[in-house]
Amino acid sequence: MKEDDTTDSCRDPGVCCSGVFLVAEERHDKTDEFYLKRALGLAARGGRTHPNPAVGAVLVADGEVVGEGYHRGPGTAHAEVVALAQARERSRGATLYVTLEPCSHFGRTPPCTRAIMAAGVNRVVIGLQDPNPVVNGSGIAELRQAGLDVVVANGSLREAAREQNAPFVKAVATGLPLVTCKAAVSLDGKVAAASGDARWISSAESRRRVHAMRARADAVLVGAGTVRRDDPRLTVRDVAGDDPVRVVATRGGELPPTARLVRTARETPTIVLAETVSEAATAALRERGVEVVAAGPEAGLHGMLAALAQRGLFDVLCEGGPTLAGALLRAGLIDRVALFVAPLIVGHGAPELFGIDAAQTIEKALRLHDVSWEPSGPDMLLKARVTRW
Repeated sequence: MKEDDTTDSCRDPGVCCSGVFLVAEERHDKTDEFYLKRALGLAARGGRTHPNPAVGAVLVADGEVVGEGYHRGPGTAHAEVVALAQARERSRGATLYVTLEPCSHFGRTPPCTRAIMAAGVNRVVIGLQDPNPVVNGSGIAELRQAGLDVVVANGSLREAAREQNAPFVKAVATGLPLVTCKAAVSLDGKVAAASGDARWISSAESRRRVHAMRARADAVLVGAGTVRRDDPRLTVRDVAGDDPVRVVATRGGELPPTARLVRTARETPTIVLAETVSEAATAALRERGVEVVAAGPEAGLHGMLAALAQRGLFDVLCEGGPTLAGALLRAGLIDRVALFVAPLIVGHGAPELFGIDAAQTIEKALRLHDVSWEPSGPDMLLKARVTRW
């Protein structure tokens, strides 16, 4: 359910017939906008927080920031609690700006709503209602019932908060991770030369940015063909950050034991994600530290990706070749693309970006949305949305 879903049959404008509390778009002024943007900036500092969402909080009293914080990951203090601890007694009567609805349930940490009420906060401005069914409006309801003035952002502010946690929102809504397809392509859409050589289509600057993308992603996904052909490491280099979980999608789970992903699996978490895997292949991979996940012969790519979301891997960067990229695109499982377009012409007969059949008419071709272009050394980075959930 989306955060603003409502139905005409609901008699109570605050409660859906299903019993889920729903919050309509609310008012906010320029001051609210300023501090909520500051909270969004703080949330971004948390880096990879999976499976938890990224959250930032700012506490303001008498026009002054008296506390601020952000969530660093599972088991650590929530952003609201960090800000309240900084502010101490100045929390009383203050306004709290938080990018995501405060939780109202016990998890690894106590409910943030209780901490907010106990601190004497008078007003709360929220960027986005939490779509998690465990929360989904209950935190807002509890704060309002306690007499606090609660405002939920609308328009571009709410969209910014939603975008910041897009992988979390999608996983909660669909049970699937958000998938970004990354590739380096020539001007004529080729990802390698006719021989398969692809080093290097993109520039050093573009490759450095790819490492930054990996540092932000929960997992990086390739197919078994890429492992056999390129023997990649799929680690973070040239920039600061932790390695993502490395995932190899394959039908039967067969990988060369000499592949770097296999040899370094005890150093960097690595998953072989297959429809079916023989006992012998499973034993050989696990002996080297590889996690083996058999999604089942009927699972297909949808079921395989769902297995990643179940492990808290919500943000997936696909770096696979045309076969995997094409299969994901046909199945409607690519949400975004990040394409480094190089000033290079390869020519007819070389591997293309997506291994799919050509559209019969331009009208039936897939058009991208929310398109942006930015320089990346001599290349241009195209970012765009493919699907909307």
